[in-house]
Amino acid sequence: MLPVSTNSQNETESLSNKIALATLLVSLFIAIVGIAFVIPFLPILAVDYGANGFELGLIMASFSISMAITQPIVGLFSDRHGRKLFLLAGLAIYSLTGFAYVLSSSVIDMSLIRLIQGVGGGLVFAVSMAYVGDLAPEEHEGRYMGMYNVAMFGGFGCGPLIGGILKDAFGMNASFIGMGVLGAMAFVSILLFLPESRTHNNSEEQQESIGSAFTGILSETRMVGIFIIRLAVMFSMVPSFIFLPILLTDVMQASATQIGLVITSRTMVTAALQYPFGWVADRYNRVLLTILSLFGMSITVSLIGLSQELWHAFILFTLLGVMEAIFQPTNSAMILEGGRSHGMGTTMGIFNTAMSIGMFVGSLGAGVLIDAFGMQAGFMIVASVVLCSTFVSWPLIRAPLSQMK
Repeated sequence: MLPVSTNSQNETESLSNKIALATLLVSLFIAIVGIAFVIPFLPILAVDYGANGFELGLIMASFSISMAITQPIVGLFSDRHGRKLFLLAGLAIYSLTGFAYVLSSSVIDMSLIRLIQGVGGGLVFAVSMAYVGDLAPEEHEGRYMGMYNVAMFGGFGCGPLIGGILKDAFGMNASFIGMGVLGAMAFVSILLFLPESRTHNNSEEQQESIGSAFTGILSETRMVGIFIIRLAVMFSMVPSFIFLPILLTDVMQASATQIGLVITSRTMVTAALQYPFGWVADRYNRVLLTILSLFGMSITVSLIGLSQELWHAFILFTLLGVMEAIFQPTNSAMILEGGRSHGMGTTMGIFNTAMSIGMFVGSLGAGVLIDAFGMQAGFMIVASVVLCSTFVSWPLIRAPLSQMK
């Protein structure tokens, strides 16, 4: 029997990786569309239940705190035991919580459901990003993370518009049921068609090295800077998602479909530009691209609270989508570089935890700020925090790669 050539083996492996990547991204897109059905309307439902700004922030923060706790743990164990089981568990939770929203009747109910949903988020996001990192060749990190973000932001872009149409046509529960159904579809797709990641390792050496991974990652100057940046970005992004529907409803009397359209304008622009900016991130200075995007986000967020017309919000959210399109693949590619040394799952878990902390602080902090100072001042203060974080992190992320272990 003739030996299989190296070229044939490489071609087979490349094809297998492409099939795995396509399966993962399509399934993730389906799940995110369902999740995004309900995101714009949870704040409105919470207000109907009598929630004030702080309680509204608490509902959203309950998701981020459970996700923050879950992600580093799940990332660590997925490095040891593989990714697929954790993805399936996360998608199952997403599907079940979608149906659970139908049964909710109070702020406490919504907070508990969001808390459980955050566990699902921790399972899905850290592990799916790590899976993409397993597949990404060196010097192609930006492009692979760009493709991943296309699925993410494409789902978040389509979901609010479709969810708004469902809500206007059939009521709020239709959006919740849609989330449950699409979560189940993604679960079946992953179960049947996604192969296990081939990078996990149960060896004693791997288990010993994981114990020091957390300290090792955050002892590196560049990684600390990236951690601060991800925390700050989510601190600014979450209030714009939580309080924009309230702003559009109270100030502009927007319908659910119009709210979905404004949010879709942001996320679809972000999705469309992910791969092009991922290509740019692989060829040009990632530090400079990151800093420019952060300055742009700060300016745009500061103007959101000043919006008085629907077209104001539409333009600002579109600009925010462009800034996110620059930031996401660029910053994620920098994280993947560290993930090659410390384990993709562990690294993604830690840095997604930074995002979750930003979500938690942003949700509660923005609620308090808006209760105390109003919508305009609240967004201004949030933007100023992001700007300060940019100046703090700038010298840190310029640390040369030679300092990374």
